[in-house]
Order: sequence, then C-alpha cells, then structure tokens
Amino acid sequence: MKEGLLEVLVGKKITIIGHDSCDIDSFISAKLLSKLLDFLNVNNEVLILDSVEEDETYKIVKENFQIDLKDYYCNFEDEKRHLFLVDHYETKHFGSVIACIDHHPNQSDIVYPYYYFRRSCSTSYLIYELMQEFGYIPNVLEMKMIILSMMVDTMGFRSEKTVAQEVIVAKSLMKKYGFSFNDLERISLCLTDISHMSVDEIIYHGVKSYNYNGKNVKSSYLQLWEEPSKEKLDIWLKALKQIVFKENIEMWVFIIFTCRYSDTYEYHIKKDRISSRIDYGRLLSRGTNIMPRIEKLFEIK
Repeated sequence: MKEGLLEVLVGKKITIIGHDSCDIDSFISAKLLSKLLDFLNVNNEVLILDSVEEDETYKIVKENFQIDLKDYYCNFEDEKRHLFLVDHYETKHFGSVIACIDHHPNQSDIVYPYYYFRRSCSTSYLIYELMQEFGYIPNVLEMKMIILSMMVDTMGFRSEKTVAQEVIVAKSLMKKYGFSFNDLERISLCLTDISHMSVDEIIYHGVKSYNYNGKNVKSSYLQLWEEPSKEKLDIWLKALKQIVFKENIEMWVFIIFTCRYSDTYEYHIKKDRISSRIDYGRLLSRGTNIMPRIEKLFEIK
C-alpha cells in the first residue's frame, strides 16, 4: 500500500475530497489523510465540494472533534486540481484524479496512478494502516476519529460490512487509549431524528446519485431505532414517486435500517410502480451490499 504513494504526490498540491453527501467516514478519512501528508511534507488541502447540511454528520464531527464542516466547504471547481479521492472511487468534480483509497469492493476496474481498494470496516481504517507503514502515530483525538468512523460505517460493528479482525484491533486500541465502547456505540448508531424533519428532508436524507449504463439512479436512507408507521411510510413513498417523475430518474432506492431489530429493508420507486418491501432480516451496507446489487439490474445483456 505504501509503495508508490510519495512518487505520485511529490511536487504537487493535493486536494483531498470525500464523496458528495458527506458522511463521517468520508470526511474523517480525508482529515486523517491530510494529517499523514503533513507529516510527509506533502502540500495538501481538504475540501468539501458539495453542500454542507447541519445533519447528523455535521453534529457528530462538531461535538466530538470540534471541527465545523462548513470551514471546508468550497463552491468553485478547478480543473487544475490534483485530486485524492477517499471513501469513493470516481467523482463528477473537476481535476485530475491521481490517487484513491476506498473500502468498497465494487471498483476493481478503476485504475489511477495510486490506488488502494480493499473491503474494510471503513476507509479511515485503511488510512490507519497507511499511517502505520509510514511511522505516523495518531494522537488520542485522531485515534477516536479512526475508531468512531469504523463503528459508524458498520452501525456499531453490527452490519455485514464488519471485518472481524479489524474489530479485534479496534477494541484493543479502545482499551489502550481509554475509550468506552458503550459511549462510542451510542454515537455510532447515528439515528436519523425525523421528529422535526420535513418530508423532503426525510426522503432526501443521505441521498446519492449513480449512473448505471446511462440510467440515472438515486438512493437515500433512514437509520431508525424502530420501523416508522405505515401512514408515514406511505407519505414518503408517494413523495418519492413524484420526485422520480419530476427529475426523470430511472429508479430511486429508498432504504431503512432499524437498529433495534438489526434489520434492513428497501423499496424501489419507479415511474410506474413502487416495489413491495424487500426485507433482508439483517443489517446491510448500502455501498457494499445494496447498490452493487442494484447496478447489476442495469447491466447491458
């Protein structure tokens, strides 16, 4: 993983970006990578090129790490940027992608001057591995960033994205650094507080856009403790169907995670129909389990 990294970065100013619809692992991985590049005397910056909302991610980062995501927001593009992608493997933003680190397994055909792809609890854990290779020792706050990112992305080590060996390492580090598993678990569930959210805020929560063989697909999700009422769900699904018509989307994948019962279910919203509930009976990952399956639906036969 270490081999070739400095050769790719040397002499350039590196712009580190996480994916749009910024989440914990996306931003924290970018921030940790920036710390490592500072250590290696590589000129770099962390930018958020998408809008910043005061959502769960914003609040968790600010409350736990005293970082305001708005300080990293940038509203202009620059095709001269040298981009280092973290927690995603392709981008719509201007610039030359020269490096990428991502923990999703569905991008083996992507090739950049430097890249590291491996299934992991989080991209932040891959950054931690890179830190170890270069001899960088994270401080207490940075170690909390790493472990919390791992737990957030696996719903407290509940989801199928969890890598058992990495959990052993994380728990050992918690003990070494004096972190409470229960405290971090409570934060990591990132329950979506829908009590004061509008219908639009609810159905667009965590929205991501995809292009599968020229077909526009979107996905959003809610992370709840228990299932919503049928009345609420019907309102959300009807609103999503209107958006599919309005935005001319091929499919909207609406996912609900219920942490109390460790369950995942989803609906596929198209112009002509809303699918029946697809229930998995366990916690899955949108990036690792669900959207790769959706992508296969649009493969050219």
